[in-house]
Amino acid sequence: MGAARPKSGPGTPPPGGKKRKKKISVRRRRVYAALIMVCLMMLGAVTVAGSWFFQNVPAPKDLKFGESTSITYSDGTLIAGYGEYTRKLVDSYDKLPPQVVWSLLALEDKDFFEHDGVDYKGTMRALVNNVTGGDTQGASTISQQYAGMVMDIRDDLSYGRKAKEAVMAMKLEQQYSKEEILLHYLNLNFYGRGSYGIAAASEVWFGVPLEELTWGQATMLTMQVKAGDGSFDPLLAAEGSTAPLDRWTHGMESLLTMTGEGELSDEDVAAVQAELDAGMPETRAALENPGTWGHNVATGFITNPNDGYIWDELESRYGLTQNDFYGKDANTGGYTVQLTLDPQIQELAKSTASRGELKRVTDDDGNYLNADGEVVTDINEAEVYVNGDGFFEFTNSNDDAALADQNKSMADAVVAVEPGTGRVLGYYGGENGLGVDKAGMENPHPPSSTFKMITAATAIENGASIDSWWNSDSPREFDTMEGIGDGTISNAGRNENTDMTLTEAVRNSRNTPMYAIAEKYGATAILENAIQMGLRTMSQNEDGVSVTYRFYIEGDGTITYTRHGTKENEDGSFVTDSNGNVDPLAPLDEVDANGVPVRTPLDLDSPNSPFYYHIAFGQYPTSVLDMASVYATIANDGTYNETHFVEKVLDRNGNEVPPVRELEETAALDASIARNLQWVGSEIDGDGGAIDRPYTGKTGTWEATADGYENANAHTWYVGAIPQLSIAAWVGNATAESAPLLNKDGGTDNVFGGTLSYPVWKQFMEGAIDAKGYETENWTEAEKVGSAIIDDILNDQGMVDADSPFCQRNPADTHCASPTPPGGGGDEECTPIMEWLGQCTTEGGGNGNGGGRGNDD
Repeated sequence: MGAARPKSGPGTPPPGGKKRKKKISVRRRRVYAALIMVCLMMLGAVTVAGSWFFQNVPAPKDLKFGESTSITYSDGTLIAGYGEYTRKLVDSYDKLPPQVVWSLLALEDKDFFEHDGVDYKGTMRALVNNVTGGDTQGASTISQQYAGMVMDIRDDLSYGRKAKEAVMAMKLEQQYSKEEILLHYLNLNFYGRGSYGIAAASEVWFGVPLEELTWGQATMLTMQVKAGDGSFDPLLAAEGSTAPLDRWTHGMESLLTMTGEGELSDEDVAAVQAELDAGMPETRAALENPGTWGHNVATGFITNPNDGYIWDELESRYGLTQNDFYGKDANTGGYTVQLTLDPQIQELAKSTASRGELKRVTDDDGNYLNADGEVVTDINEAEVYVNGDGFFEFTNSNDDAALADQNKSMADAVVAVEPGTGRVLGYYGGENGLGVDKAGMENPHPPSSTFKMITAATAIENGASIDSWWNSDSPREFDTMEGIGDGTISNAGRNENTDMTLTEAVRNSRNTPMYAIAEKYGATAILENAIQMGLRTMSQNEDGVSVTYRFYIEGDGTITYTRHGTKENEDGSFVTDSNGNVDPLAPLDEVDANGVPVRTPLDLDSPNSPFYYHIAFGQYPTSVLDMASVYATIANDGTYNETHFVEKVLDRNGNEVPPVRELEETAALDASIARNLQWVGSEIDGDGGAIDRPYTGKTGTWEATADGYENANAHTWYVGAIPQLSIAAWVGNATAESAPLLNKDGGTDNVFGGTLSYPVWKQFMEGAIDAKGYETENWTEAEKVGSAIIDDILNDQGMVDADSPFCQRNPADTHCASPTPPGGGGDEECTPIMEWLGQCTTEGGGNGNGGGRGNDD
C-alpha cells in the first residue's frame, strides 16, 4: 500500500515558511520572454506574437476522451478490460496518491510548485543549442510538456517548438492551478503498453488500483511519460540495455532528496529507501491488446466481448450496449463493471475443476507442432494431442483438482449460485474463456436424473405428494411411445416389476415413473416449472441439427423463447460470429430490424411441445449454470431470484449507474413443495459420504452414444445446495459429448454421478463453506402437501397386486384385496356382474407393462 499523504500537500509551504527556491523576478521573466520572441523572429517564426495574445490552449476540462472499461471481482480486484486501448481518467487531484505526485516531480520537474510554468534558462539554452546545430534539447517544465501535448505539437522538431510551449505554458499557469495542470498531465500522458493515463497504467503494468501503487511502482510508471518508444520499459528495452534500471534508480534516489516540508516525510523516505534496496519491481506481462484483455482465462466466459454473459445482461438491466463500454468515441466508456464473482469462491472453482490445458502435440525437443507438423510458439496454434484410444487428454497440472487421480480425458465444470440473491459466485467452464465453455449454453449436457426434482415438483403441484405411488416397471410400455423405438422406457436397462413412492423414484433415479408423470401432467408443464425455477436454455436435435432454445419470462409473466443453432446461408456458407467463425448460436427464426430474434410464446396448451415427455428424466441438454440456478430456487424455499453476473456498474466518476429494470424475483414453487424437495434430496450423496450439515442434492448419469460404447456412460452430475449456496458439478469426456466416461484404468465401469461428479461437488462445497465461514443452517421442516395417489400402480381391474411394495406397507388398503380369478384355484366363478365390476382377472400378479432404456445413477 502507498504511504500516507504528508500533512502539507504538494506546493503548500508551511505557515511562515519560505519557498525552497526564490522565484525569478517579473522583470527578468519579461526579459527572457522577449529574448525568446526575438530568437523566434530571427528564425522566421513570426506567429509567436499571435500565439501570445490569441493562442487558445484547450482547458483541461475541455479535453474529451473515450475511456476503456474495467471489469472486477466483487471486491474490486481487476480481472479484465474492454476498449480500443486502456484509458482511465482520475477525477480529482485529491485522488492522486503522493507516491505518484512526488515520483513524477522527482524525475521531471522538482520545482514544479515553485516556478511560473517556464524554465526560461533551459528554454533559451535549448534554442541556442538547436540554432547552433547541437542536439535537440528538452528542458521543459511539466506545464510546458502539458501545453505541448494538448496542442499536439510534441512531435514538432522545429526550432520554435520550445518557445511555443513556453508561451502557452505561461498562459496556462495564469488560468489554472498547479494541481489542475498536474492532474491533467498525468491523465493525458501515454505510459506505454497501450495505456493512457496514470490510472490505466497502474492497472496494465501492475494490476492494482492507483491508490495501491508503491513508491517503486509509481517511479516505474512516471519514468515512462517521455519514453513512448518503450526505451524505459524493461520488457521492451534493447537486450543488454540498462536504461530502465538506470532511470528507475535515478528516480528513486531523487525522491530521497525531496525531504523539505510539504514533501516526503521520514516514513516516506524510509519506504523509498527500502524499495530502492529491494530493487526494481516486476511488472505484469505486456498485453497483446491493452484495451481488451483478461478474457482468455476461466472468467473470460463471463466477460469476453464475443459471447460473454455480462453483455446481454448489461443491455437488459442497464440499457447500455457494448459500444457504450468500448470507449472509442469521446465521452464513452470509463465504466467499472463489478461482477458478482467472489474471488475466494472463484479460486476454489478453478482449483477444484481445472486439470490444466489440453495436451498438445510436440516434437522430441518439446516444441509445439501445428496440424502440418510445423513448429509454433503459441500453444493455441498447436494441434491437440489424441491418445491411442482417440481421446483428448489434459496435462493434469493441478494437483488440487478433484479429478487429479482420474483418467486424463475426464473434464469437469462447476457453477456456484447464491440462493436468495441469484448472484453467481463461482464459475468454471474451462481454462480459456475464448474457447469452449463446458458450463454454459454453448456446450450443454443432458441433466439426466438431476432434472427429476423438477418433474417431482410438477407432480406435487398437480395434487400428488412425495408419498404418491408410481409404477417403476422396466422396461415399460407407454401409449405415447408407440412407433418410437420398441415403444418402451426403461430404468437404465434394469428389468424389474415393482412400485415406488415418488420419493423413492427420485432417490433411486427411476425413469419410468418420471415418464408417467410427464404423460399424466404434460411435458410442457414440467418445462414451464423448470423455466420458472431458473432454466434458461435447453437443446434438442431437430432434423439432424442441434437447436438451442433460449427462454424468457416477459414482464407480464408470459414465457417466450427463441431458437438458435448453425444457420446456412443461401450460398451454402454458414452464418458467422464477430470473429468470422461459424456461429453455433445464430438466430434460426425471424429477427427484427436490428437483427434481434423475435420471441415466440410458449404453447402451454400443448402437452409436449417443443420438448417430448423424455424431458421428465433429463434427456434434453441444458447448462451447468442453469441447473445451479434451479437448485438455488429449491434451496430458497421455491423463490427464484434472477441469476446474474453483474453486481453493479460505476460510471467514469465512480457514481453507481442506476438500472433500467430491477432483478426478477418470482415465487416459482410453493414453499411447502420446495421444502418437500429439500427433504427428498437430503439423503442423496456419493463417494466420500455426505457433507457435515443439512444439504439437498441429486446425482445424475447419462449413457454414451459413441459407437462401441453402447453400455457406457457419457455424463455424470451432482447438483446440490445448502441454504447459503447452490453448486452444480458435471463430468464428461473432453473429446466429445458422445464419448464415454472412463475410470482410472481406462475402463467404462463404475462411472456414475456418485463416483465422479459428487466428489467434485463435495470438494468445492466444503472449500466454500470453509472459505466463507457459512454457519450450519437447518432446512425448514417440510409439511407434506398433496395426496398419496396410487393411480399409476392400479391394474386394469383398479386393484394393486397384493405382493407389491405398496400392499406390503399398506395391507389394509382396500385396493390390495386379491380377487380370485376364474379357474385360479378358488371356488367362486366369475359372474357377469363381477365382470362388470372389474372383479375378474384372466392372469395373476404384476403391474408391469414391459420394455425400455433410460438413465440411472
